[in-house]
Amino acid sequence: MALPVETFFLRPDAQGTLQQQIQQMIAQGILSGRFQRGEKLPSTRRLAAHLGVSRITVTIAYTELLANDYLTSRGRSGYFVSDNAPAPPAFAPRAEAEDAIDWTRAIGQRFSANGLAAKPQDWASYRYPFIYGQADPTLFDHANWRLCALQALGQRDFTSMTTDYYDQDDPQLIEFIARHILPRRGVSAQPEQILITLGAQNALWLTAQVLLTQRRRAVLEDPCYPALSGILSQSRCHITPVRVDQDGLPPEAIPPDTDVIFATPSHQCPTNATMPMDRRRALLSRARALEALIVEDDYEFEMSFLKPASPALKSLDDEGRVIYVGSFSKSLFPGLRLGYLVGSEPFIREARALRASVLRHPPGHIQRTAAYFL
Repeated sequence: MALPVETFFLRPDAQGTLQQQIQQMIAQGILSGRFQRGEKLPSTRRLAAHLGVSRITVTIAYTELLANDYLTSRGRSGYFVSDNAPAPPAFAPRAEAEDAIDWTRAIGQRFSANGLAAKPQDWASYRYPFIYGQADPTLFDHANWRLCALQALGQRDFTSMTTDYYDQDDPQLIEFIARHILPRRGVSAQPEQILITLGAQNALWLTAQVLLTQRRRAVLEDPCYPALSGILSQSRCHITPVRVDQDGLPPEAIPPDTDVIFATPSHQCPTNATMPMDRRRALLSRARALEALIVEDDYEFEMSFLKPASPALKSLDDEGRVIYVGSFSKSLFPGLRLGYLVGSEPFIREARALRASVLRHPPGHIQRTAAYFL
């Protein structure tokens, strides 16, 4: 494959004839290391058309470079950078320039302090790799995922893949969530009540941005999913941690001025506690008395080993008080970065508008591939 013709251009202030300018341009590319030995140059016809010069001008320039061993020619194949071309000189590493900006003053908000804990890249080689959120790639049906990706790339789905959904999502993925995934959790929802997100963490961020202000109070579990406290800090709301017990978040400990409650009833992170049904009903009753909303992060509900998973808290809600957060990180794989929000239509409308202002929508091809695979 030839070097892209777009990388060649004549400088307006260059000296010498056109032939000399072309020779110098190619020689400088070789000496700077941009053109590597053995790489093919554009044909004389293409380069001439690109530069707006005659073909004979480019041919003569190539011939001169051939004579000086910068280039070599191969019959019916074209011109290539010669193996004997001068090697780029070795320069000492350039000293890094120091910024003239005082970043301690320029940065208006700081997020690095709330970053996720680092995971070692070679975590799988540890004897006891106690790292949450990672999947065993040997258990994943890679062959079928590949077939689904190819199907999503087909001509029939080309429009779905390339169209700008603007603020919408792939209808097939939405339909699967509504018809197959949510009913497993006892939840019924219409398409306009579902929003695809870039994972559960993105769903939590959207929720916090829509529901919380500097005057509102959020309750979160103590301990909790580490990234959640950072997300709530960004909203600048009042944060009240409530200590969990063996059954999860105790409703009676929630303060009376609470606006939004963040909870993980199915699989509390990091204690793994599952909230009993009686406490789930008590939590709903407490939220109703406070006129508060509940954000249910249905974290790892699939990981039920001792008994079947309990219905989601959202399934007990008949007032639209619970906003449900789901993810494909465990059922498929974490690197997919797909999740979903389920809530009343007015809330989803605002979350959709916020998502559209930041990233429009998760990639259509990824959504369609996941829909086929599921």
